[in-house]
Amino acid sequence: MGDSEIKEEIKEQNEPQKKAEKAAKKKGAFQNMKAEFKRIVWPDKNTVVKESTAVVVVTVILAVIIALLDFVIKTGLDKILQIG
Repeated sequence: MGDSEIKEEIKEQNEPQKKAEKAAKKKGAFQNMKAEFKRIVWPDKNTVVKESTAVVVVTVILAVIIALLDFVIKTGLDKILQIG
């Protein structure tokens, strides 16, 4: 038997052990994930409504500001280009 044959034989013998280790790691990861999900504290309906409303209001305000800035810049550039 040559060196390469011995290495192949050892590799073949270790394959099932490596597969079992990978399966155990996956199982442990899913168990950890399940435990983390149990620790999550979900907000109540009132909190979700308040925070969602705040997000929508801020989004609308920012949209109006951006639209106004766009209008002012466009108008200013049009005036500058008309002069020249």
